[in-house]
Amino acid sequence: MATTSKTTSNSSPLSETVKPTNANPAVFAKLDSRLKQVKLQIDQGNYQRAFDAIPNNSSDIEVLNCRAVCLMRMGKFAQAIVPLRSIALNTSTFHLRPDIHDHIKINFAIALFFGGEPAGGLDALADISREDDPQVQALRARAKAWSASMNWLKRFDWYVNRVAPKIGPT
Repeated sequence: MATTSKTTSNSSPLSETVKPTNANPAVFAKLDSRLKQVKLQIDQGNYQRAFDAIPNNSSDIEVLNCRAVCLMRMGKFAQAIVPLRSIALNTSTFHLRPDIHDHIKINFAIALFFGGEPAGGLDALADISREDDPQVQALRARAKAWSASMNWLKRFDWYVNRVAPKIGPT
């Protein structure tokens, strides 16, 4: 591994309620042993070490999701958009693919929202029909608080034209 530094969860700008979602236990059980080790590193807060252990050349959906989760936990949301977009977005319709697990869709919405594309994040969130999920609820609450913090002109421009202020959500 290239680095031995430990990045803690405190370095991420996300609160504990809006963390990228993990795979459900059924998906986790199907992962190979290397990805299980990566998951353990993530659980311990060693995001850079986990990221370095993930293969770069894989096209496996869960591997790409793990890479994106590591990037988001390190606060690199814009970089996390790329691997998630390639697996979550149907490029012919620009909507989320219905065959992708919900945890990946939620991670994509989080990456977009905090990665400089808040309108895209909320559009992706609208495609997810999991209102009972705590991550969905937390992201919606964060979006509402963010829009409430804008002055009236910026909020009007956001609601009417979907033009986000230059300083996006943090």
